Amino acid sequence: MVASSTGVKRGELSGHVPAGAPIRVLGVDPGLSRTGWALLAPSGSRYHLLAAGVLSPRPDGELALRLADAYRQFASLLAEARPDVFVIEDVFSTPRYPKSALKLAHLRGVLCLAAALVGLEVVTLTATTVKQRLTGNGHASKEQVQRMVFGLCDVGAVKTASDLSDAIALAIAGLHQARLAPMRTGAGR
Repeated sequence: MVASSTGVKRGELSGHVPAGAPIRVLGVDPGLSRTGWALLAPSGSRYHLLAAGVLSPRPDGELALRLADAYRQFASLLAEARPDVFVIEDVFSTPRYPKSALKLAHLRGVLCLAAALVGLEVVTLTATTVKQRLTGNGHASKEQVQRMVFGLCDVGAVKTASDLSDAIALAIAGLHQARLAPMRTGAGR
């Protein structure tokens, strides 16, 4: 597993993809100060965590410069990770902090643009959907989601930043969506 606080460096994504794991999913938990990411592949009924880390765009300066820095870091990650699907958390807002949601929406737009420019399928999931898919409860606590993530990825219960475990959870939920899509459309039968 790779953990990086400033982005991804060449050679970090050398994780072995198990046989029969044709899809690589990149889950991203966006944040203007820390954007967690996780690259997963299915491995039977479990998941193989190929790499994970945190992108940390410049913390100061105008929003446009911060977004440009986030774009450069994310484009570099996409070039190295070569995912098949990109899963990102949907924007949520609270009436008390509307500006935060707007700034986060700007970042999401930049990340989705970077993914679209390299031809990736973009899957947007709400936090409630992710929790439902992982625990069966759309209102599960962060701790419940983390326990499920660690169990499904055979990652020991380690102290990890919530943006990393959230990114892993997004990738797992995205893999569920990718596996269910053929069933919904009648393909694969």
